[in-house]
Amino acid sequence: IDDTELETFVSEGDMDKLETMFSGDERFGRYVDLNEQHKLYINLKGTSTISYVEYLNVCTRFGDIPAAAKDNLYAEYLRSLAAYFESYFARSMPLFDLPKAQREADEAFEKEWAERKENEMDVELFCEPCQRTFEKETTYKAHMSSRKHQKTVDRLAKSTCAKSESRVDHAKRIARLEHKVQCYVRALGSKLSDTRANVQRRQALTEDERMHELHDVDEIEYSDDADTAHAYNPLNLPLGWDGKPIPFWLYKLHGLSVTFSCEICGNSVYRGRSAYERHFQEPRHASNMRRLGIPNTRQFHGVASISEALELWARVDAEKKAEDVDNDTFEEYEDAEGNVFSKKTYFDLKRQGLI
Repeated sequence: IDDTELETFVSEGDMDKLETMFSGDERFGRYVDLNEQHKLYINLKGTSTISYVEYLNVCTRFGDIPAAAKDNLYAEYLRSLAAYFESYFARSMPLFDLPKAQREADEAFEKEWAERKENEMDVELFCEPCQRTFEKETTYKAHMSSRKHQKTVDRLAKSTCAKSESRVDHAKRIARLEHKVQCYVRALGSKLSDTRANVQRRQALTEDERMHELHDVDEIEYSDDADTAHAYNPLNLPLGWDGKPIPFWLYKLHGLSVTFSCEICGNSVYRGRSAYERHFQEPRHASNMRRLGIPNTRQFHGVASISEALELWARVDAEKKAEDVDNDTFEEYEDAEGNVFSKKTYFDLKRQGLI
């Protein structure tokens, strides 16, 4: 399609809408932008002030929020989440059948809610007017026919019934919104985890690198796979999440220019001190240590040579045996007459019946 044909399909107004359709954090639909919902979350009851990265981990853990904190403000937060995901589906996933997903979510919720209420009726023996729970059904029936219960029911007949009904409706409305949001998140697939990884990556960038990334956003989004497959990498730097070499300052910061080898692990080479230190606790190194007959304890962390590990183990084993012998020699025991013996001599005399 040439430029003249393209102009007939995409008008100038459509191009302006396309530029403003996604926020900067959404990157033309690659990630989600829940910054507004994060602000609402940290102002809810029963929640703590957490970072945006931490929020992306817990935004769908509705069970962590106490039931007493799920008020109208919490319902507004859930509606904001649902509205954002519905807008995101329309903008970035136009072929996604949102009405069908909503219909299936409502049907599944009604079924789960009915099963939940049935289980509560079977298991929980709770008196709403008296606010008491009973363990045995006989005790529950006796209480329901008691005069004290009847007086309480008569006194709170109007107000309690109204409040009880409103609580049930409110709980159902909250549960419906939570179920809908969780269905939307499942439909998004790995978008949340991808967004979390991108936010963590951007936090490690300098201001100049952020500006350069924003300037080249069009090239990043629409570049050909064949071009990115052969990125220019004269320093042989490790590749990042996007398949391009990581910044040189980050390469130096983590000490990736320094390599370490481990003879115990078959002369494996590790880039940077952090990866090298971490490998001593990994299953591969521990398995190779067991093959040498050496326990993988803290004493041997940092020892990569087989000969040094065997030499250290021989010295540690000898010291341990000498310590056991010293305990027998230096522990003193006293008999009834006040005579002092070493541990070994004392038990030998005792077995012979001499003391």
